[in-house]
Amino acid sequence: MKIAIIIPTYNEAETIGRLLEDVHKEVSNIPNHDFKVLVVDADSPDRTAAIVRATERAELLVEPKKRGLGSAYISGMNYAVSKLGADAIMEFDGDYQHDPKDIKRLVAQLDRGHDYVIGSRYVPGGAIPEEWSARQKFLSKYGSWFIKKALNLPTHDNTSGFKLSRVAGFYDQLPLDENKILSRFHAYKIHLLYEMIKRGAKVKEVPIKFLERKEGSSKSTANDIFESLKVVSILKFRSLFK
Repeated sequence: MKIAIIIPTYNEAETIGRLLEDVHKEVSNIPNHDFKVLVVDADSPDRTAAIVRATERAELLVEPKKRGLGSAYISGMNYAVSKLGADAIMEFDGDYQHDPKDIKRLVAQLDRGHDYVIGSRYVPGGAIPEEWSARQKFLSKYGSWFIKKALNLPTHDNTSGFKLSRVAGFYDQLPLDENKILSRFHAYKIHLLYEMIKRGAKVKEVPIKFLERKEGSSKSTANDIFESLKVVSILKFRSLFK
């Protein structure tokens, strides 16, 4: 299979070169698949794009401006399908919060017939950073629980940003358009998760240890809480009156 690993970036010059080398090292040891790494850079004012070009470990798609994480992924997904011919798409952070060594564990579940593989912090063996504040831990864990209950989902980690998805019959049926996706920011994850499960995707959660950022600060904001509530509310309303 052709597997596209999409990495959105904004001011990741300190880590992106090393990260691409680590990802390349890991995928080189995974047999029977053709991996393509696609960096979607939000016109970073630092040297992120130049470093990506210099490494030759990834294709580079530069957005004209920073429009939000969801917008970056939507652009990357459409490019991966139309230009790279991807059979599966992996969403992967550009700041080392996801461990490149876990890539093979998600791919193994795709090989076993699952359509939607989630790197999960909230199944046995999964973990969130000890460095997080009590507020961060509460919002992350309770947020996933609330989404699960509100939308009647079978999954435990409903805001994970580390996922591997089959294209045929699933991602090629999703609303991958900025005018149709319910959030241009972090809450896009909830919408796509809901749509995949609604389409009957065979889902598998793989425990991961979510890592603290090596450089910089978190990209999430207080607005992400309100965006998530908005997306959940719209999806719930649609389910009640469809």
